[in-house]
Amino acid sequence: MQGSDVSGSRSAGALFWPGSLAGRLAALLTAFIVLATLAVVVREYRAGEQALVAERYRTLQIRAGVVADRLSASLDTRRHLATVWAQLETSQDLAADDVDKRVSESLADLVGMLGSGSEAVAARRGAGRREDVLSASDPARLQPGAPPLPAAVDSALAAPRAGLTVQGGADGEVVATADVFKDADRSLLGRIAVWTPLARFLSMSLPLELGSVQVVDSAGRTLYRGSDLTGSDADYLWARDTARTAYGAFGVAVAYPWAEVTAALKASGRQLVTLSLLFLLLAVPAALLVVRSATSGLGRLTRAARELDPHHPEPLPTVSRWAPDEVRVMGDAMTAMVDRLERGSEELARSESLAAIGVLTKSLAHEIRTPLSVLRAGTEMLLRSPVAGPREREVSEMLQAEVERLARLVDDLLVFGRPSPPVLGDMDLDRVADDALAALEATASEKGVALVLHGGAARMRGDADQLRQVVVNLVSNGVRACSEGGRVHVTTACENGEAVLEVEDDGEGISPDRLEEIWRPLVTTNRSGTGLGLPIVRQLVEAHGGYVEVKSTPGEGTRMRVVLPAGATEGAEGPQSTG
Repeated sequence: MQGSDVSGSRSAGALFWPGSLAGRLAALLTAFIVLATLAVVVREYRAGEQALVAERYRTLQIRAGVVADRLSASLDTRRHLATVWAQLETSQDLAADDVDKRVSESLADLVGMLGSGSEAVAARRGAGRREDVLSASDPARLQPGAPPLPAAVDSALAAPRAGLTVQGGADGEVVATADVFKDADRSLLGRIAVWTPLARFLSMSLPLELGSVQVVDSAGRTLYRGSDLTGSDADYLWARDTARTAYGAFGVAVAYPWAEVTAALKASGRQLVTLSLLFLLLAVPAALLVVRSATSGLGRLTRAARELDPHHPEPLPTVSRWAPDEVRVMGDAMTAMVDRLERGSEELARSESLAAIGVLTKSLAHEIRTPLSVLRAGTEMLLRSPVAGPREREVSEMLQAEVERLARLVDDLLVFGRPSPPVLGDMDLDRVADDALAALEATASEKGVALVLHGGAARMRGDADQLRQVVVNLVSNGVRACSEGGRVHVTTACENGEAVLEVEDDGEGISPDRLEEIWRPLVTTNRSGTGLGLPIVRQLVEAHGGYVEVKSTPGEGTRMRVVLPAGATEGAEGPQSTG
């Protein structure tokens, strides 16, 4: 007790003493809160990073798809315009050696539709040199000393087939060509070429995304790279798509700087850190208050547990309803422990009593058997005597009935006082029940009680002789409880790997205050009973590892349910009934 006083004074003087429960709980709880908060911050930061990158990438994918669609449409439109011009009536003027101003004006109108920076020329068939150019949207192209045509245009005019050409680099061009055929005999008159500098073409097609767009050809060569893309590819988040035309495919990539993604992540990280610090400022003091409240109640329970007498337990002090859940749970657990101690003491006393009764009944049964044998032989002789009158016979029959009852009592005493372990083997519980009912059929018929078996094809491992005794005892009790015209139902089944036996009668029932008494040895309300039938049933069932449940309603009947977890398996057949 002196150590307890020292501990109590220490906790009173310093609640969170390092060696005390409160101090250790406070340290552990604080460390847990801090580490858990850090873990949550790290997890949320990583989840936010993944979500932000995924969101940016989805946006870029949408932009890349839009850019690819716009680029495809612009290229197809450029090619379509060249083809349409080649089919105009004006284009037939290429058949004359001296082309008039109509062709040049038509080319100028075409270029006007395409916007500034674009040009168009018309050349005779097989043209591949500047001097072969017959007409141009810019008349200066026809003057002596005019600058040469772009290399991409020369190549397109000299190509075997007309089509669409995109050339990259500083002098990149988008060139669309179309052949002009003579209406009369479909002979080739010449070729038209329409071109626009690549940068100008993309600025008209992609005015919003131009700075962050990269275009490559089918071989992977870069045709155009936006002015905003000053760093290496690793400095950007990319989304890619393909612009498809009838004359080839072009890769389109849209970029987003990683620096902007990182800046957004840093802002989110600062918000997470701020929120976590605020949480710690609130959570740690609250945790210390909880520890203080919990440990103050534990002290009273500890003192009560130290002073508890296991032989004469006293009720524990009531825990305050304001105490934490953990303290109230511990108080309830300790109260339950005291209750178990009381029940354990009662069970121990019952076991010792049963053991003593077993020894006594075993000795008495051996001593009584010999006189009973003599009495049985004497009553049989009196019944067979020729000089015995009606009165003597009546007395002899009464004596014989009492001798038989005492013989059954002796047999039950031997079974109860000398229990033998079950000899397990594969058995059919239905057959055991059927054999038991067959043995009791005459007794039940004499009283006018019907026996009904509902078989569930239950097979299990058990001792057939002992379980037959269980069925006989339970059914015998049911028959004695029924009046004439009553019925006793016996049901076997398999439920969740357990063998189940139910015996239900429609007899007089048992009052609730006597449900516990029926399991006590030598307690019976029937004149012909021994008071050992149900104790023997419980003894045999518990030896098999099972248990017995009873449910009874006075005036309506009783149901005994035996559960044997002995590896039973369900059969394939459904319930059967026999009368």
